[in-house]
Amino acid sequence: MRAPLQYIPSGDSALIIKAGDDISIETNGIVRKLLIRIEQENIDGIIDFIPAYNELMVCYDPIIVGYRALLDIFASLTDDIETVELPESGIIHVPVLYGGRNGEDLPEVAFCHNLSEEEVIHIHSLPNYRVYMLGFTPGFCYLGGMDEKISTPRKQNPRMKIPAGAVGIAGNQTGIYPIVSPGGWQLIGRTPLRLFDPNRNPEFLFQAGDTIKFYPISKDEYGEIGNAIEEGRYETKRTNIP
Repeated sequence: MRAPLQYIPSGDSALIIKAGDDISIETNGIVRKLLIRIEQENIDGIIDFIPAYNELMVCYDPIIVGYRALLDIFASLTDDIETVELPESGIIHVPVLYGGRNGEDLPEVAFCHNLSEEEVIHIHSLPNYRVYMLGFTPGFCYLGGMDEKISTPRKQNPRMKIPAGAVGIAGNQTGIYPIVSPGGWQLIGRTPLRLFDPNRNPEFLFQAGDTIKFYPISKDEYGEIGNAIEEGRYETKRTNIP
């Protein structure tokens, strides 16, 4: 039996619906169902939704709709939340050039766990990862499902400039930097895919709830995929979840 939903005010123009305290596929599934159910109602005054690991922030215009009114509306919508069907999500395959200049922290991660670099790559590219949420920078995906065998603390001194496409590890999480930005994650590789493109529709390559899988590529393959993306002839590989 799932925990009851909690409604928490956040300032004067937002409220948080909390689905639980844990980080799990099940709890995150409730958050995604909440988003779908509330979006279906097209409620006047709601401005934006911000889904996270285990909660959904709803931003609204208090001149149009008030906090108490929203609580009443949400209470009537969430009784049957379990019946909401989530859209089927296939696996998005993400090519990664591991190590070298594109993954300069790979030796450190390997040393930390008494593993070879090849073993770290194998462990990192083996699971299917759930995109729990986007945040930090446009399109930055927080992924769940990484093996704790390669869980590695953030760097003590963050870098001021990390390239777009960098794949990193921080604690028991892994993620991809979508744009050039500062950051303290351990960098183990880089993908040529563009996670965020303001001229693309949709702008984000991934959405919350997607499943992705990394696979290693060579330096030549990295260049070929990068050229194909530049020329608009690359199609991201997607397969069905078995």
